[in-house]
Amino acid sequence: MLYLQKCCLPTRCINLSPSPLFSLLHQQLKSTRVLDHYSASPTTPTLVIWKAAFCATSHSMGGQAFVDVKSDAPILVPRMPPELYQKVANDVEIKLGSLFSRVTIPREAPGKKDFGDIDFLVDGVRASATRDTWTVVKNELGAEHYLSRGGSHSFGVPHPEIPNAYIQIDVELCPGSGTPDSAELYEWTKFMKGDSDLLQIIGVCHRSLGLTCNDRGLHVRVEEIEPYNKKKALLFLTHDPGRAMEFYGLDAPKYWSGFRDEEDVFQWVTKGRLFAGEVFDARVEKSNDRSRQNKRPMYRRFVEEYMPAHPETGKSKHWTREEVLDQALNTFGKHEEYQAMLAEHNIKEAEEGLWENIRQLLPVTGNSLGVALKGLKRWVDFDDGRPYITAQPLENTLIWKTIVPPDSTTEVLDWIKHNWQEIKALEKKRAKDAKEAAKSNFNDSGRELEGPL
Repeated sequence: MLYLQKCCLPTRCINLSPSPLFSLLHQQLKSTRVLDHYSASPTTPTLVIWKAAFCATSHSMGGQAFVDVKSDAPILVPRMPPELYQKVANDVEIKLGSLFSRVTIPREAPGKKDFGDIDFLVDGVRASATRDTWTVVKNELGAEHYLSRGGSHSFGVPHPEIPNAYIQIDVELCPGSGTPDSAELYEWTKFMKGDSDLLQIIGVCHRSLGLTCNDRGLHVRVEEIEPYNKKKALLFLTHDPGRAMEFYGLDAPKYWSGFRDEEDVFQWVTKGRLFAGEVFDARVEKSNDRSRQNKRPMYRRFVEEYMPAHPETGKSKHWTREEVLDQALNTFGKHEEYQAMLAEHNIKEAEEGLWENIRQLLPVTGNSLGVALKGLKRWVDFDDGRPYITAQPLENTLIWKTIVPPDSTTEVLDWIKHNWQEIKALEKKRAKDAKEAAKSNFNDSGRELEGPL
């Protein structure tokens, strides 16, 4: 279908001999309600499809991993009814079990009537698959197509019922595989990937409160650090799904028993103790949130349909980021780590403030200022908090605010006033000598390559 969509002709005729493939295409078109865009005769299986129909019918197709793969013919991946899905899943699980010690399918979204692909999570590569793991997997599954996308690997295996069609099998090796935490991270990843977009919905509902779930667990973000280093701002809390749900105030027994349908999922999320309607309404959407709404149907329905239809949801609950941080530190015993992160942040802020004062102090700008600052960092050491010029450049950059006592800052700045020019000259000479040495080494190596005349 996508191959036809990309052709330049306004229409395209497909002449198919009577086959399951014709029946499949016929049903796909009927199910997307575009009967007026094509004609089909049961006796003469010819489809005349207008370009307008392609986009509509593509939604009835299955996994999208191979959509853009160049091929002589389109790689057809039809959606699977539950019976076929379960049959293929059982067969693939047995095969993967011979290559990995842990194999599972994260729980599918409730109420699904058909399936586009089959997602497997694996961990613990067995000895038989340690070398060239994904080629071994491809051969074991009998896949005719393979595509690696970051940590996920997609395999196109022949469809058992439709000729020239495939079933997409996605296999992801658990983050942290082979580490001491691999067993716990395996359970966490199952939780993260279960029930379709559930964890993405939980994430957007609580992000403004400083909580983040990623592939390593539940974290609270330190607000002071977040503006300049989002990764460093993460304070790990837990990668135990049960403890995470308990902290969110979500009904864990209900989760483990499963959900009836999407409405059940949405109600479960919004009944959590930390879910607050005003927090959700005040969320700041990022570009990846808008992209997620376009690509993730369940997430889109929660944001665009469920919440507007339930305007009073969570309106009686009020939380601040500071309150949630305090509860996180108490619940998970993270006060010491938090204080260490804040101390490092405070030193960084103080160090940047000191160097800003030094910049303002020096009566130069541009390249001259840059050389002077480099010189101060490379040629100045301290003895009992007092600065002096070293005989040789320092190998490691010092953090001055950890050395200079607060009551000595004025004294240090005064010393810089009287010595910065000498230090700048030292740095300028060092840079010149290094440049000449590099040039000499380059010329010497060139003569060695030329050899004797």
